[in-house]
Amino acid sequence: MSLFTKSLILLNILTIVTNASPINSIRALSACGKTIEGAGTFMQSATYTFPGTTLPSGLIASSDQLIRDQASGAPFNHIFQASNVFVKDGYLNIKVPGAQIPASAPDQAISSGEVFTEVSDILYASVRTHAIFSTEPGTCQSSFFYKSDTQEVDIEFLSDSTSQSNTNNTPDLHYTNQPTNGGDSTWSHQATPQDIGSAVHEYRIDWTADFTAFYVDGVLKQKYTTNVPSQSGTWLWNNWANGDEGWSVGPPKDDSVLKIEKIEMFYNTTRTASGCA
Repeated sequence: MSLFTKSLILLNILTIVTNASPINSIRALSACGKTIEGAGTFMQSATYTFPGTTLPSGLIASSDQLIRDQASGAPFNHIFQASNVFVKDGYLNIKVPGAQIPASAPDQAISSGEVFTEVSDILYASVRTHAIFSTEPGTCQSSFFYKSDTQEVDIEFLSDSTSQSNTNNTPDLHYTNQPTNGGDSTWSHQATPQDIGSAVHEYRIDWTADFTAFYVDGVLKQKYTTNVPSQSGTWLWNNWANGDEGWSVGPPKDDSVLKIEKIEMFYNTTRTASGCA
């Protein structure tokens, strides 16, 4: 996304968290935290599952957040609406409704969905998202850390094989550290699990002071030591489109629904020390 787009996301997060009712989703682990081999020690944790019909405490749906992608050259804007986030049948569902006509929509925006953590000062983490991605062509589906355009780590699935970023002409998973000091991002893309659209897989990001590492079902897929974020921020999950042939393409013809079964987070914050003295 563009700097303009991501800056709007950050502004919206800060506004919503400021206005939200206080919810304490932070759970301390043992006195010495949880040590994850190769990734370090984390003093806080959160596990989100999705029984019932409401979001669990600690997760917030973005509401009426217009992202003006046209300012960066995309054909359409997109808007995150809370109506596209719902809990059903044991899953968190994040939807881009099908058959939209954005040229006739208010602000020429494609209706999309997004969820983010109430905790907004995450500083290093191991986050595992157990999910079924939608293979309906024409969206970008993501789990990512975000503070600013220069402090961001992403796992993203581009569901449209015609996206210019899917250079193998197949829908791929994209692993990215955004540039911390200008210049180019650290980025690659690889093939997905064959049943990405029908079975739950674990998509994991480890973020430390020295590197980011990306796993699928516990298997390391990529590790970066450049453009590693060093500032605290928020974790997000979303599903969106803006018609950009270089990225999301879309909008989808039919509903695109990212289905999340469970989120496991081990993390530190600016308020917690790591490990035992």
